[in-house]
Amino acid sequence: MFSLLENTKIIPVMRPIDVNGIASDLMTTEWICMKNAEKATWVVNLGVLTSTSNAAVKIKVANNASGTKNKTISSASAACPATLDHYWKTSSGDTLAKTSVSSSTFNITKSSDAKYIVIEMEAAKLGTFVASSVTYQADYVALSVATVGAHACLASIDCYLTGLRYQQQVPPTAIT
Repeated sequence: MFSLLENTKIIPVMRPIDVNGIASDLMTTEWICMKNAEKATWVVNLGVLTSTSNAAVKIKVANNASGTKNKTISSASAACPATLDHYWKTSSGDTLAKTSVSSSTFNITKSSDAKYIVIEMEAAKLGTFVASSVTYQADYVALSVATVGAHACLASIDCYLTGLRYQQQVPPTAIT
């Protein structure tokens, strides 16, 4: 029998908060270690947005849990093979629609109002990245969502690691 808890590491990276005018770094998740998982899946739940809300969503990679050496994925290149080429968004209820991304980033806009967005990243695609002319292994990922501006909006972000290398009743932490 399949057990969600034995096969998935659930990480509540941002509890539901009002993101009204907060600094953009408060909507960047913790650095999540991908060494023991095949895939990271973020679920971004959004409340009501205004017509002028516009928040860029990006994936960042780093070599360690502190994120001292990191790079924002802008497109697939020799410097970092990872890319964000699509995401999933609810159109209504629990129906998801695949949406293509051309520049490894996308914007949350009024059309995302009161919906949820699903973003996936495969560990095998992380590879290496270059920072300050040095090549680092991209073992950690973080999701960054720019602030929606001075507009009241409740939001939360959860991350689900799947394809765990060491399955156990309580998977070990992935954020230290």
